[in-house]
Amino acid sequence: MPTPVMHLLLAEEILRGDKLPTPIHRLLLQQRGPFLLGNTAPDVQTVSGQTRDETHFYSIPRTTDRPAYETLFSIHPTLARADSLPPTQAAFVAGYIAHLMLDELWLVDIFQRYFLPDWAPWQERSFLHNVLRTWMDRQGQRQLNGSAIAALAEAQPRNWLPFVADAHLHKWRDWLVEQLEPGCRVQTAEVFARRMGVPVAEIEAVMTSPRQMEERVFHHIPQTALHAFCDTGYERSATLITRYLAEMEDQGTVST
Repeated sequence: MPTPVMHLLLAEEILRGDKLPTPIHRLLLQQRGPFLLGNTAPDVQTVSGQTRDETHFYSIPRTTDRPAYETLFSIHPTLARADSLPPTQAAFVAGYIAHLMLDELWLVDIFQRYFLPDWAPWQERSFLHNVLRTWMDRQGQRQLNGSAIAALAEAQPRNWLPFVADAHLHKWRDWLVEQLEPGCRVQTAEVFARRMGVPVAEIEAVMTSPRQMEERVFHHIPQTALHAFCDTGYERSATLITRYLAEMEDQGTVST
């Protein structure tokens, strides 16, 4: 599914855009760090040792059409009412559910449509899916500015999730910030290589070769599909965030 960098880029696009009601937009700008961290936080299992289902609230392959954020709220109803949460936590949860929605969109529109069909052995399709995500990460890291990284570093989780310890969220935040510092590189290739049991050099060899990317990846998934995914993800994320935080606006707990 989308990588942390991809989630951060979309979150920043939402903060720059005009799709949110003004009070909600102002809240998320004020709580930029918690919002950015929330947009990456479901992937905390990388450092927490939890299963993916424990932080993403859906399984692969899917066993239900119920959106993951609805499952999250049914299991942890205290998170469902943004107006009952501190603004920092509400902004974090808004980012969290946007991440879940974007992951599900990628699963359907990208993975199932382009990598699930049997055009090559499964090991090859899985490898190239991860190459694509690493390539997108490498492209996206160049677009993240220093202020986003600084805001992310300032987020201070305090009992924001009943199913993830604060220590793990702090470790996840610090691990991301360390990779995003100037002169550093996100360790996406290393993470995927470890999961697949292949040398990092195999991922790098394809990802850094325009010819191999064209012949082995974009021959099967057009780049227009990636652009469409980003556009749809932006629209749906803004809608979901607005719906979640609307009660805070109605109750006057969003500063105007």
